[in-house]
Amino acid sequence: MAVVTDLAEVFRLGTAKAEENRDFRRYLAARHSSERPFQLRAAEVQRAVDCTACANCCRRSIVSLGLKEIEAIAKFLGVDADSVRRLYTDPDPDAPAARVLRGTDEGCVFLYDNLCLIYEARPKACREFPHIRLGDHSLGSRPASMARWAALCPILYNALETYKHVTGFHHRRTARAASGQS
Repeated sequence: MAVVTDLAEVFRLGTAKAEENRDFRRYLAARHSSERPFQLRAAEVQRAVDCTACANCCRRSIVSLGLKEIEAIAKFLGVDADSVRRLYTDPDPDAPAARVLRGTDEGCVFLYDNLCLIYEARPKACREFPHIRLGDHSLGSRPASMARWAALCPILYNALETYKHVTGFHHRRTARAASGQS
């Protein structure tokens, strides 16, 4: 299995296939497809990708935090939870009473040279990204999220492309173009 890891190429291909990925989501929904085969392919791809060469998830995600996660970060940093809340979080734009990790122009406030400064205490959403573990029903059960991240995450891009082949999916536009129809 050849895995595309060049971020510019993943972005170019993932963006170009946005319509195709939308059609693939519909294809899967119409067939009530299990997410397990996708998760198996994603696990194979994940072993071939070095996330520290990418860190797009840390640049593009909005990460919600619960109280326990704020407390874990505080303990890791050796400060109190109020300091973490004040210095490293912002109100959640969708739920102002909740908190999200603060973002900067470069991404997460804790991202430095593609590495997480609080890796041992990172929030659940960060630990579980790209949410494709066998048996989990998070991103794997939300095909719209998979497709949205396809242009940003080499793991999801490659897993989706492999899964299209496994399911026998053929994009109509591609099929028409190949046969000379318009």
